[in-house]
Amino acid sequence: MDSNKEYRSHGMQMARRIKTITGTKESVRTKADELVKLINSTFPQSVNVGIFADKIVSQSTNASSNSVLYGYGHVIVMVTSQVPHAMEILLAKLNKVCIFTVPKYLSYSEAAFESKEAYYRAIGYQEEDGKLESTDSYVGRLTQHMKLYGALIQTEVYGVRNLHGIEEGWKWLARFLNALPANIYTAVALQAFIELAGFGLYKTYKNQFKKLLNIISRDFLNALKEHEDPKVKKAVISLDNYIQSNHFQKEPEGRILQESLLSHGLVPNESNYNDNSSGYQQNYNYNSPNRFVYRR
Repeated sequence: MDSNKEYRSHGMQMARRIKTITGTKESVRTKADELVKLINSTFPQSVNVGIFADKIVSQSTNASSNSVLYGYGHVIVMVTSQVPHAMEILLAKLNKVCIFTVPKYLSYSEAAFESKEAYYRAIGYQEEDGKLESTDSYVGRLTQHMKLYGALIQTEVYGVRNLHGIEEGWKWLARFLNALPANIYTAVALQAFIELAGFGLYKTYKNQFKKLLNIISRDFLNALKEHEDPKVKKAVISLDNYIQSNHFQKEPEGRILQESLLSHGLVPNESNYNDNSSGYQQNYNYNSPNRFVYRR
């Protein structure tokens, strides 16, 4: 019982750090530092890495803005630069709760699934009070998970290698367009990913990325237009506007971390659990040429 209580307490400490991540440099540095310290304390590191992956994926569904999700991306890159296998565990957790981050798709058939409910569970629907959640609820969570993945793959921290960087986002998009059908789930997944990763992909791949967007416009969107579902039509309009207006050439709000919040009153009160952590500030001298530097 004591071990279970300690485990829950440790998880809550990680969740608090993650929950209070904002899109500022100070927040990202502090939270990454504290999380590395927690990963290297109390329980075996493998257990702590599992807690970290679980909490950051689950908390991403409550992120209040894209700016926060970009902050998550920076924290993940900084933490996994210190604990490399944490990236593999986090991606495994993300793939489990959202198969579209693989990308993967399961088609329904009576031979493969005993019921429609079994199929919905297989693609990630959750139960609420003994009943399957609504499609709106599922799509909302799917959106947040895909945004987290999009934020992660395009994150750049100077002096630190992103272990799942922009080239993985390019591979994901190519596999997605080659293998997945056009429907409400894949439309939402693609829209969310492109919204956060599109600028980074364009900045890296230029005309090659524009060619992929042309394929989306020509093939994927045309296939979606055959659906009568109003939710599908909304996704079509959003994706079409994004491509036709060259919105991918405009840097998204929040992608570049702020120096600080405009008001200290907006910063959550962490006095109950802040400590003199020893992660990044001991491992890296911020006054040396090798320190973390955020660049535009």
